[in-house]
Amino acid sequence: MSTSDDRSNLIKSQYDDNNTSGSAIDLMTITAAERHGDCEDDRDGSSDKNRYQIDSVARAEFESKTINARRRWKLLAKALRHDSSEDDQILKFNLIEIDRAYDEKDENIYVYRLADRYRLKIRLIGERPWTASELMGFNNTGNICVWPSEEALAHYMLSRLNLFENANVLELGGGMTCLAGLVLAKYGNPAFVHVTDGNELSVENVRKSLILNKFNCTIKTSVLKWETVNSEQNLCHPDRSRYQFILSADCLFFDESRSHLIDTIWLLLADNGVALITAPRRGQTLTQFLDECVARGFDYDLLHCYNQEIWAKHLELIKTEGYDENIHYPLLIKMYKRDCNSGPD
Repeated sequence: MSTSDDRSNLIKSQYDDNNTSGSAIDLMTITAAERHGDCEDDRDGSSDKNRYQIDSVARAEFESKTINARRRWKLLAKALRHDSSEDDQILKFNLIEIDRAYDEKDENIYVYRLADRYRLKIRLIGERPWTASELMGFNNTGNICVWPSEEALAHYMLSRLNLFENANVLELGGGMTCLAGLVLAKYGNPAFVHVTDGNELSVENVRKSLILNKFNCTIKTSVLKWETVNSEQNLCHPDRSRYQFILSADCLFFDESRSHLIDTIWLLLADNGVALITAPRRGQTLTQFLDECVARGFDYDLLHCYNQEIWAKHLELIKTEGYDENIHYPLLIKMYKRDCNSGPD
């Protein structure tokens, strides 16, 4: 059997089998990177807990890791099976109203409505017979759906449009929609917006969305693979320190890409610039990212309640069975280069 078939069967079996083995659970947890953790600040400490309490937390954490891993693998398995029968609304904050664009011949074009008055057309890749090799890479999950962090980042930016006046803005890992960048380019007044992803299929889809909308600034999209942007080798990079704002949503979950993302932000962010990143905590994933950022020379603010409407949605969803804030609630990170001017509120 081919390697691709092996991976396809692995994805399917790990969701279809309710008695998943421990080794399979470990593989799901590592690959999908769905790590469960505390919802308080990671640096608060827990020295007052006794050994029994720590063991209990560890057991609960392991159980949550396996449940959360299954959720993400289930979504990927559905994509492999070309199956859209199940409701994935638990993954969404419903900050966006989405309707089919019936005035367009392409059935994959939708009208996105945000905050009741902002409207743009977005093309989705739609259902297709995905291969396992396409889904296993870290830069492919943005082609499957719009994740809560993308909704949250776009919604947050619409409440802060004045911050981006005449700025050069870069979006990293924007997936098949590059939603935050497109919203800003249409309804803000930046000087230039550059939306990127590491996946060629995503970027090609975004190009189709660009021709569907009128924008207030120059906007372009291109493939940008973080591993090719090395701060030591690209001292003459044409976009070095060009961007006053860098945007990224839910791009922290794969360990192998973390350092590349940080280096890319460091190289391309202006000295007085701000990187705005939304992502769930996912156990130690967020903490590890922030630790690397500090080591690289960044300071940061980690915000829980950064938008009243997003926070209200979160409080509603807490009461919903299956909602786990450590996996589903996007925190906001504001990153600045150390010893530079503080960023905006």
